[in-house]
Amino acid sequence: MREVSESLDSSGEKEVQAHSKSLLRMIGLSLMFFVLILVFTLFKLPETKITALIQGYVQTTLDPFGIYISDRGRSLSFLTGINYRLDHPTLELRDQTRIELDELEVRPKLLSLLTGRAGASADLKQGKSRFHLDALAKRDRVEADIELTDIDLSRFGIFAFAGVKGSGIITGKSHLDGAPSDLASLNGGLDLKLKNVQLDEQMIFAFKIPSLSVSEGSVNVDIKSGKLLMKNVQLGRQNDDVVATLTGDIALNRNLNSSPLNLRVVFSFSPKVLASFSFIESIIAGAKQSDGKYAYKLTGTISAPFANPDPQK
Repeated sequence: MREVSESLDSSGEKEVQAHSKSLLRMIGLSLMFFVLILVFTLFKLPETKITALIQGYVQTTLDPFGIYISDRGRSLSFLTGINYRLDHPTLELRDQTRIELDELEVRPKLLSLLTGRAGASADLKQGKSRFHLDALAKRDRVEADIELTDIDLSRFGIFAFAGVKGSGIITGKSHLDGAPSDLASLNGGLDLKLKNVQLDEQMIFAFKIPSLSVSEGSVNVDIKSGKLLMKNVQLGRQNDDVVATLTGDIALNRNLNSSPLNLRVVFSFSPKVLASFSFIESIIAGAKQSDGKYAYKLTGTISAPFANPDPQK
């Protein structure tokens, strides 16, 4: 009797496994059929209609950031998957800053649709500068890897966006995972290198700032549950016009501007800068340390920071 029962259990398990395999096979074939239908449909559509659809999607994606994109020409290729290319695109920001690029390529990831996620990779090119993005999104959650190669801070409009005149090069990578609508959900990190940073003489916060040169810098930041942890944030080296180190953290809120600061910055200026910016010494004298550097504790929020002298005697 026991042998009969074991035989029935064994046959039942085999039957369940057979049904499971059949179900998985059916699901796989259905998904393959869906992808093939999608590809064949795209191949049958005129190229102008496809490029118009993709261009509309790209512009809709940029609209929330106040960015308008234009170009001199568009092309579409299916040789290695869908490859959408813009020739000499121009990005125009809200403040009418124009960022002119040599080329933009976007490659949708059709296979990611099988897991219910939208995916794409993109490359921006401008001279020697390269910006690569590889992203997957499902509902409001985004997972993105970014690589920067010799990005010109001036030509890419980064300094202009910050309201600063100058130039410099940035290289590095970043990984982000979370919901952009809830910055407290973000995880990942930044690992960036700066070189040949030059700030022009200009007015900043009603102060006339002399020209500043910084040969190198590094930004190594961990992001854990929306908190930016400053692992190694340094600017400049000996004999540069500015040498600074930043430690502490920033806890991101849903509203970025209200994110609280818990930072400490230690910095020094070159004799040349102090000579042309003489009144600054009297303003920051209370933050001077025994090593001749200056230290401040930064609290408040991103939109309303508060600096309090914090020297170590």
